[in-house]
Amino acid sequence: MKEEIKSALLFLKSEEKAKLKSRYYKGKEGEYGAGDTYIGLSNPEVQAICKEYREKLTVYDLTTLIQDPIHEFRFAALTILVWKYKKAKTWEEKTEIVDFYLKNINYINNWDLVDCSCHFILGPYYFDKKEYSVLLKLAKSEHLWSERIAVISSLYFIRNGYYTFTFEVVTLLLEHKHDLIHKANGWMLREIWKREGKEEVEDFIKTNIRKMPRTTLRYTIEKMEEVERKQFLNL
Repeated sequence: MKEEIKSALLFLKSEEKAKLKSRYYKGKEGEYGAGDTYIGLSNPEVQAICKEYREKLTVYDLTTLIQDPIHEFRFAALTILVWKYKKAKTWEEKTEIVDFYLKNINYINNWDLVDCSCHFILGPYYFDKKEYSVLLKLAKSEHLWSERIAVISSLYFIRNGYYTFTFEVVTLLLEHKHDLIHKANGWMLREIWKREGKEEVEDFIKTNIRKMPRTTLRYTIEKMEEVERKQFLNL
């Protein structure tokens, strides 16, 4: 069955679109996506095929998909894994999925793979357990994708009205060198600001303005009124 889904994905491949995706996901030598292989499928195309196979494949079956050098295969594995987590009814099932995710974290190696999965799997799992040490360990790992996973996983926390963990992780990674972390931090702060955390976020900006990267600031204040945005940019 796992070979069948690969064949179904390969049937839709497009060399022209693959080249475009490689550029978009920074696949040149020296860029963060270097060495990745693309077959040119859009995310909706992958998701449509996953619907046909998600009930037939076990978590174990997803190993060959998530460890494949083809980017869209890994995206398919994570799409199915998210679906399985949402359908899981017991802690044993959820733990199996989380363990699989963490075991294969080195293959979750671009921002789309991170963003389509972690806040649907790690976020709810550790939020429900009220145990955040694993996510903090990822944040301190000095491994780009693990760090982004830690930040984006907190989106589930935010959507459930808990902001403390996000502020802790953002503070930990605030002076990170990579713009993918700057963007992730700003995105999470903006999500808090959009909810009930407006004052907390604005106080956080004022407190940390001297060490906050410009990209993080711009992402954070994106939804503010123009006058307010200018005030923070001028700080």
